[in-house]
Amino acid sequence: MGRTGLGLAGGLADQAIVSFGNFALNVTLARALPAADYGAYSVALSFILVLNTLHQALVTYPLSVQPAPGGRPLLVALMLTPLCALAFLPLLGVATVSIGHPGLLPAAGAALVCWQMQEVVRRGLLADGRHGVLIALDALRYLGPLAAVWALRAHLDIGGVFLLVAAVSALATLPVAGRQRTGWVAAARDLPEEARGNWRLGAPVLGANLLAALSTQWFLWLLAWHDDAPAAAALVALANVAAVASPVIFGMENMLVPEVARARDRLSFPDLLRLVGRRGLVAAGLVGPLFLAIAVAPDWAARIFYGRDSAYAAHPDELRLLTLAYACYLAATLCGATLRGYRASGAVFRMQLYPALFGLTLGSWLTWRFGLTGACVASVMAGALRAAVGFFHLLRLRPLTAAPAALAAS
Repeated sequence: MGRTGLGLAGGLADQAIVSFGNFALNVTLARALPAADYGAYSVALSFILVLNTLHQALVTYPLSVQPAPGGRPLLVALMLTPLCALAFLPLLGVATVSIGHPGLLPAAGAALVCWQMQEVVRRGLLADGRHGVLIALDALRYLGPLAAVWALRAHLDIGGVFLLVAAVSALATLPVAGRQRTGWVAAARDLPEEARGNWRLGAPVLGANLLAALSTQWFLWLLAWHDDAPAAAALVALANVAAVASPVIFGMENMLVPEVARARDRLSFPDLLRLVGRRGLVAAGLVGPLFLAIAVAPDWAARIFYGRDSAYAAHPDELRLLTLAYACYLAATLCGATLRGYRASGAVFRMQLYPALFGLTLGSWLTWRFGLTGACVASVMAGALRAAVGFFHLLRLRPLTAAPAALAAS
């Protein structure tokens, strides 16, 4: 229990660094860039995030559930990542053309591949419980670009931001990847077989990851394609404020998946519910006061992040809605991480499918008809649906858990 507690604390501390770095970088860019440029950057970044979810399903998810993620599995993941990036580049090219910035592709492509390489190292360290090294490298990766952008903000364009992300991601990858001096040849020789194994494990969650990413980014893309760059920028800027919960949301997911995967053979169903309940109470205790403060004074919260005269403070109701959406995301994440730990891929897929179908239908109409407000309402409804479906499938894990009598006899 002590080791589990230290692991949870280390995982949350690391995720706090990651989320703070992302959050502060987005806030800095939102303050420094014109709304149109920030909207274009946000849309390009959203496509990278979607492609990262595909990489997560095919490469980092299999790495996360390995009993010994270091060594050979890490080498395989590092070798598969550039191959995935090559397949993703045409899609990223379409994205840059769609926002009128085709020249952004080289910088965005470099950020994509270097970011994914660093994420492989990060997930390997996390699953291995090496939190000290993990925190140090993630501090470099996520606080480094923030410091550079803050220093250069008067002279930096969005292509330069992506190049900074690429450079610092590469630096954060080298200390671990560079120490893997042996095993590369053997891993390369067996790479086709390892890739097939990753596909068998990751393919069932690939669709779920893609649907989750699309349902998250879809409303932003609709606003951008509706030629409403200020609304697209406002949606991202307001979401940045609600995203103060991101360290807890992603930290819980990163810790709960391997924790459940390691313990699933000896967890009874009541034990599983208690484990998820404890993690949920910790999460609620951490983010509940923040959500309450934003809900009570949304305009004040927006001005703290973007300045007294920021136009983003003119959307208090939309910020309240996005805060509620993030509360739903937290509940859904706890359920989804538990299902992933049991490799319940079908349940995870359905958990993402129904909100995605909602987003593509009624959510699209709400966004197209009511703009920013419609997108925020649709986000709440999609998040609530995802949490409800996830909880339903969590309750259906009972047959997969260990029977109390069997545990007592063992």
